[in-house]
Amino acid sequence: MTIRRTRQAARAVVLTECTSHVLLLRHERPDQAGDFWLLPGGGCKRDESSLGTVRRELWEETGLALDHRPPLVWKRMHVFTRAGIVTEQHEDIYLVRTASFQPTSANNVDLSEVGIFVEFRWWAVAEILASDEVFGPRNLGRLLADLLVHGVPASPLSV
Repeated sequence: MTIRRTRQAARAVVLTECTSHVLLLRHERPDQAGDFWLLPGGGCKRDESSLGTVRRELWEETGLALDHRPPLVWKRMHVFTRAGIVTEQHEDIYLVRTASFQPTSANNVDLSEVGIFVEFRWWAVAEILASDEVFGPRNLGRLLADLLVHGVPASPLSV
């Protein structure tokens, strides 16, 4: 497998303030078997910071307007193939605490993303740990459990 492109991205761990449920989006994979659940976020636009990206992506994908600077808790690198293109993606992942809300993708103007997110769901960490579903990152349940026990790390953890 030859890397054809490198991409910078940003995502958010959106946790409810009281119940610590995390908001995930179910992503449809038409070119592979099975869907998977992932944190809201996406690729950085040209000259856009990762914080700017996470603000924009949260608004577009969930309707959440981020009015504060969330802490950067994780950094992740992974490789994926979509439409035959192999991509090495580097993600900054921020922690966003919020009241529970009803997510909407009504603000998403990127027509290439319409229809790939087929469901929103607030998940309890225990549900993720017990589930047979596929999550991105794959060890999301354990990462969330550690984050809830230990709090925001002094510097972002490589996940």
